[in-house]
Formats: sequence, structure tokens, C-alpha cells
Amino acid sequence: MNQGFGTRARNVASTCQAGDIVVPLCADLGKRRLLAERGIYPGVEYLICDLRDAGATGESFATAEVGMNLQEQPSLGTKTAQDRIAAIRPAYPLRAHLERPDWPVTVQLSDVPLWLSKTTYEAGTALGTLMLAGSYLAMASLVATIVRIAVIPSESMMPALIPGDRSPSLKLTALILMKVVLVTRSVLPPKVGDVVFFDPPPSIDEAVANSKIGRATKTASADVDGSPTISVVSTKGKQFIKRVVAVPGDNVGVYKSNPYVALCNKNTNECKFRVDRTGEYSKPDIFPDESWNRVTPTINANLGDAEDKERTSVLGKNEYFVAGDNGFRSVDSRVWGPLDRQYIFGTAQYILFPPAHFGRIANGNMAITDVLQ
Repeated sequence: MNQGFGTRARNVASTCQAGDIVVPLCADLGKRRLLAERGIYPGVEYLICDLRDAGATGESFATAEVGMNLQEQPSLGTKTAQDRIAAIRPAYPLRAHLERPDWPVTVQLSDVPLWLSKTTYEAGTALGTLMLAGSYLAMASLVATIVRIAVIPSESMMPALIPGDRSPSLKLTALILMKVVLVTRSVLPPKVGDVVFFDPPPSIDEAVANSKIGRATKTASADVDGSPTISVVSTKGKQFIKRVVAVPGDNVGVYKSNPYVALCNKNTNECKFRVDRTGEYSKPDIFPDESWNRVTPTINANLGDAEDKERTSVLGKNEYFVAGDNGFRSVDSRVWGPLDRQYIFGTAQYILFPPAHFGRIANGNMAITDVLQ
């Protein structure tokens, strides 16, 4: 483990034989430099040309290529009777600056902390590469699960988010001219004022299909081939970004196009109103009049008796009322009703691009008032 190759790597210094291919390893940078000066490069495969016991210090190798008496070779450690001295040379050609004219060189095997067989080294290297690749893939998968980059394509969140701003949720697109924001996956429930990134619920397509344009399209289609079209445009594969106006349990409605939450004191029966000044939609006649003035979070012409109406005026479990800061260009919960939490990926907090807009996303235009006006 000290040599960076795990705890089960078997040191073959005492068992290797002439003709074997071995790989030296050394984690000590100072010792690595000294070994390199002698032509012993950690991580390089070497062929053992010959072996002798360290006790035969006055004996030269029989191999003619060695040409050096063992007494002339310096040692990095203390020789013992169990030490072995090998004549080695690279098993394959090296780069020109690493080649030496005196191959093979001799080395006291105990001078190198770890000698591995070629099979062990290749297997360990392959396993290490796979583990490293796996860790990078796992990290990338984790980041992709937690973080995204979102491009703001419309004007619905102006002035907090201008088209082109990018905020993490991480899927970087090539739309360099657009703003990019950072979106992180939500662990805690979204709060009032948070900007959330979400997949469109089916109610969006239903609202568009039942709008004035949707009804006109169905009529025109039926006139042509007798098969009415139930939607004008599909939101499949698209994602949206809006600000949270109300959370589960809030008594929410819409007055003069502005979403509001009734904040009532049960003891005094006095109420104040938290109003989100989104403004009127550019063509309010496209959607039902109830979109812009109602006391319930959902548009429902058949509410039943007063008790049912009172119950439906409160957001249910996991329901959020969301709206764009720029109501002039925003089709939001005013039109298609509450957003279920299952569709929310996370919250956007920072603008990443362009640099001039870098920083935390601005707060929405919410205010507490005594009366709705």
C-alpha cells in the first residue's frame, strides 16, 4: 500500500528468476531520482538477464553484456546475506532520453521497495484504471442527478431572469447567447419566493387545449377531416422555471391577474394578503376569465356547495402555486392550476452566464397589504 499498489501485491524480489519480466515500484520521490540515475525507472518492465546472491560480492556476472563487477555498483541500502543482485534491461525500447549505452544495469533488489511480476502489474493497472473511470462516472452521475444548467429562453421571469440567463440545473446547451442559471435538486420542500425548475404537468397542455386558440384549432381540424385536435402545442420534453407564490396549506387566489395568499389570524379573524405583482397576461382573453380573478387555486366551474368551495381554496399536500415574475409573458398556475411537487427538479439560485449578470437571482415582487387592490 505504501507504494501505491494496494496491500495484496506480492513482492517477487525473493522468488524471481533469470528470464522473468518484473516491474519496480517506489513511492519515495528522493529514492526514485537516485534509482533513475542508475537506469531503474519505476513502472517500466525489465527483463532479468541474470541473478546472483549478494554474498558473492567479488564475482562478476557471467553474462557478457553486464561488463561490471558487482563491487563497482553502489547500493541504496545495506546488503544482507539474503539480498540478491540482478542484471536487468528494459523489456521494450524506451524514449531516447531514457536509453542507456550500458544495458543491462545491475541493482540490489532490496534497493527497490516493491518488485511486481508483469502479470500482477498489468492486472493491477487495469483494475486501477477501471476503478478510476468508475469513480469519475459515479461522480458525473451524481452531479448530473443533483445539478443542472438551465437556459432561460423566454421573458416570463423578467426582470429577475432575462432570456439567455443560465442557472444550474446541469445540461449545458450551445445557446451561448442565452442566460444560464444553476439549478440544484431540492432535498427540502421549496419555499415561498424560491425559483423552481420543473417538468410540465399535464394540466399545462390541457389548459392550452381548452384556451380560445385551442378550441379554435379543434374546430378547424374537425371541419377538415372530422377528427378534432385536443392540443395546440405539446410541452413534452420541455422544462419550465417559475417562482413559488404559495406552498401546501396556503389559501391562494388571483385578483386582477396577481396571485395572492390570504394570511389570516384565527384569533382575530383579521387577514392580510401577500400579493405577487406579476401583472396581467398579454392576451388575457385567450384563457378563461377565472384565470385572472378567483378565490380558489384551481379553475373549476363546478365547485358545489360553499363547504366544498372553502376546502378547495387551500393548496393540498405537495401542491405549489407558481407564477412568472413577468405575468405579461407567463403562462403559469394562474392558468393551469397548482404544480405537484413530483414534477419539481430543484431550485435555481444563481445566474452563471453572462458574466455581467453573474450572482444570486433577485427576489420577486411580493408585498404584504391590508386589502386587495
